[in-house]
Amino acid sequence: MNETGKRIEALYKDKFGQLISLMLQRFRNLSIESAEDIVQETFAEAAARWPDQGEPENPSGWLYQTSKNKSINLLKQVFRTEDLSFAKTVSVAAEEISEHGFKDAQLLMLMACCHPDLTPKMQVVLALKYVANLKIENIALQFGAEPDAIEKMLYRARQKIKSEAIILSAGSRSCSKERLSVVHKVIYLIFNEGYKQSGEKTGQGKAMCEDALILNKLLFDSPLGNAETKALQALMLFNIARLDARFDAEGNAIELEYQDRSIWNHDLIGLARFLLNESEDSSFSPYHLEAAIACMHCTARKFEDTDWASICRYYEVLLKVYPSPFAEINYAVALQYNRQDEKAFQILMELHRNPYFNKMPILDISIRKYFERVTAQDSRLPSP
Repeated sequence: MNETGKRIEALYKDKFGQLISLMLQRFRNLSIESAEDIVQETFAEAAARWPDQGEPENPSGWLYQTSKNKSINLLKQVFRTEDLSFAKTVSVAAEEISEHGFKDAQLLMLMACCHPDLTPKMQVVLALKYVANLKIENIALQFGAEPDAIEKMLYRARQKIKSEAIILSAGSRSCSKERLSVVHKVIYLIFNEGYKQSGEKTGQGKAMCEDALILNKLLFDSPLGNAETKALQALMLFNIARLDARFDAEGNAIELEYQDRSIWNHDLIGLARFLLNESEDSSFSPYHLEAAIACMHCTARKFEDTDWASICRYYEVLLKVYPSPFAEINYAVALQYNRQDEKAFQILMELHRNPYFNKMPILDISIRKYFERVTAQDSRLPSP
């Protein structure tokens, strides 16, 4: 693939979901499927024209302008008598479309996907597909489900929007506040997906983490931001501060025990601690608990100093407030390091019986470590 092709591929990964968001926010009569088709056509046109004509000065602006024109043309064909005066509000010159404009549209689309007439799962699936531009397989991993189930849910969501004429809009400020918890969850899942992919050389994983931080910062700086928003920002900052130490030069994961803590970003850790303290409120969210756990890891000078007993207590509360198999796996790992092997083993084996979770590498690693520790303990026993 030549340099232009690589550039278009990178733009597709970065801007596809954002362009769909922009089109749907600008043209209320445009269906999700139509917006998706239009953006696909725009990238196909870029792939056909740019190698010969050269890359435009502002590639993102060109993609926006081309998608906008295609949207207007389609609406003129479908709604011949339709008043397209609303389209005039988007007659911004291509060179004036900034990265900030893309992010604003992405946040508006995120709010729009969290429409109260859709089920919470539909809201999250739509947002991960059209805001984060995740593949169906990656969304399935976030839910612990099969890809077919996610495809069906996405299809039902589209059908519901179409049959009930649901307008995907961010709504009023009071309406947006009601959607805030789902918005937080989607941002959290976008970050998690990026965090998992951060060892890949493409840099897409780190970019997704940064996208999640930017989206949450936009919320944080708006009147909608609350204590939960601060706690989520703290959690993501604690995690991204350790990102460069998580993988070796070949992209292989380095376990927490063996990470070089000197290359952790301690400025980000300090900011995260400040935000976590600022987020204290009469009520708390799962993000408060996860941020507190991350803080325990980040403030331990070396792995041996980690306060595993406190981490276990945090996980016990987290599992009562927000039960999750992923949290259970991490709880079991913490129990192992806290020398509660039998309890950890029971949790791990229960998860291993699940046909989906028994495929997770961390589960096999944790079970293997249990047996290694038990074997080592047995070898230290005196001979009869």
